[in-house]
Amino acid sequence: MKKILIIDDDIEMLQSLKKIMSHKPEYDVTYSQEPRIGNELFQKEKFDIVISDLMMNEFTGMDIIKSFKENSPEKPIIIISGYGTIEASVEAIKLGAIDFIEKPFTSNKLFESIEKALKSTSFDESLKDSSDGAKSFYGMIYKSSEMEEIIRMINSVAPTGMNVLITGESGTGKELVARAIHKLSKSSSDLFIPVNCGALPENLFESELFGYERGAFTGAVKTKPGLLEFANQGTFFFDEIGELSTSLQVKLLRMLEEKKIRRIGGKEEMEIDVRIIAATNKDLKAAVEHNAFREDLFYRLSIFTIDVPPLRERIEDIIPLANHFLTEIYESKNDSEKHFSEEVEQALLANSWPGNIRELRNVVGRSYILSTSKIIQLTDLPIPLKGNSKKFDTDMFLLDYSDAKESIIKKFELEYLTYHLKDNQGNITRTAQKCGLDRRTLHRLIKKYNIMY
Repeated sequence: MKKILIIDDDIEMLQSLKKIMSHKPEYDVTYSQEPRIGNELFQKEKFDIVISDLMMNEFTGMDIIKSFKENSPEKPIIIISGYGTIEASVEAIKLGAIDFIEKPFTSNKLFESIEKALKSTSFDESLKDSSDGAKSFYGMIYKSSEMEEIIRMINSVAPTGMNVLITGESGTGKELVARAIHKLSKSSSDLFIPVNCGALPENLFESELFGYERGAFTGAVKTKPGLLEFANQGTFFFDEIGELSTSLQVKLLRMLEEKKIRRIGGKEEMEIDVRIIAATNKDLKAAVEHNAFREDLFYRLSIFTIDVPPLRERIEDIIPLANHFLTEIYESKNDSEKHFSEEVEQALLANSWPGNIRELRNVVGRSYILSTSKIIQLTDLPIPLKGNSKKFDTDMFLLDYSDAKESIIKKFELEYLTYHLKDNQGNITRTAQKCGLDRRTLHRLIKKYNIMY
């Protein structure tokens, strides 16, 4: 028996909902016409789902989300409203709602949303705790609060079907985020098709994307469906969307607007229903300003944005990730168990990881190969990392583990950014390029450490 709390200050809507819910005896439903009373009920009793109207006197649906998520972040919330806008929907999802239903709606739509919400609570089955407190969620290994927030956003947006833009530096795990969204979506049983926008020449990319008819060009000896056709009803992942040519941006925009595609050389258009997830390590807003990316396409893709933080901003994840990669290696080779020495862990924590998780994986792989004992030593690390443990002040070891890590990363980032800002006379663009950062990340770090330049 699933317990559901429904809050709506419109008595007629409550009566309609009672009539609808009466067809589902497996649900134990509590109704409240007073939002504040509903909030109090939620604090006292255990409900599996909350369904709330958006626009209510004094206490809105957004207030409901904030209040409930603060106390029980794992509980799914469905928002219903007669004032359905993309902006309101996105805000509700970002705050933590699992779905946004626009009035009027059918009973089937409501029940479908409830089932999705109940399904979403089962995502914890894919999230496992390790002995060191690290968690695994669809291939993402983490301990940090920054990644906890990413997981929450994935769980919120996945069932909605919204287009998603994933931003972040190279190597941060953007494709893993995209795959997790697909796995938790209603299209999880359909195809997830990834494509790297910078991997193929424009003419080949277009034919791969949209397909072609026989005779459309030299070498087109038979009709070939495009990848978008194969992804119909599923998810299409555009990796490095910032590399997409202007002409293909126009065609992608048309597909998003009209839900139709046409093969190269074809005359007939085909309807298509594909969820688009895009990823980029570029600042697309800056690209729009420089006419390198279409503004209308940017806003179509970025209805919901997830910014994956670089590894240096989630230092708690470094050792769990390194241990995970090490375990993967020795288990795949049926080798005996290996561990990192304390000095190696210190060096890993002190590194800035410009290549992020991808670079960390490579370092772990190299150190495993060079190690001749069960304990990986500092001498097994690449040369740039070997000296990192010497950078620590002796007072660092008087702190507890979490405070020490925080102190290390703060000291490094402050000195590193100050040096490069001075070296580039305070020029943000040149500094960002030199450090391998996007401008937005650099501005965030400057503000975080109050660096004067």
